[in-house]
Amino acid sequence: MISTYGGVLSAIEKALQELVEEYRGVGKSLQDLVEGQERNTAQLERIGATMEWRWGSEGESRKEEDGNDTEGSEDGPRESQEEGTPSSASC
Repeated sequence: MISTYGGVLSAIEKALQELVEEYRGVGKSLQDLVEGQERNTAQLERIGATMEWRWGSEGESRKEEDGNDTEGSEDGPRESQEEGTPSSASC
């Protein structure tokens, strides 16, 4: 009877060890997932910062270009047309 209890306890101990090993494996997998998620989040933040920087730079340069083009197109062609019209009419 003692040998029967010993066999049962041995089987229970073996099952528990297997569960602990499986639990550790699951824990390791979860830890890997969390670390991967952290890396992905950090990478997305860097990408976002880069995009904001580029769009900010492009936006500023576009504003400057649009501002210069708008001023130049309004002042430049008007003056040249006004100046060109009388000289072409007098010819």
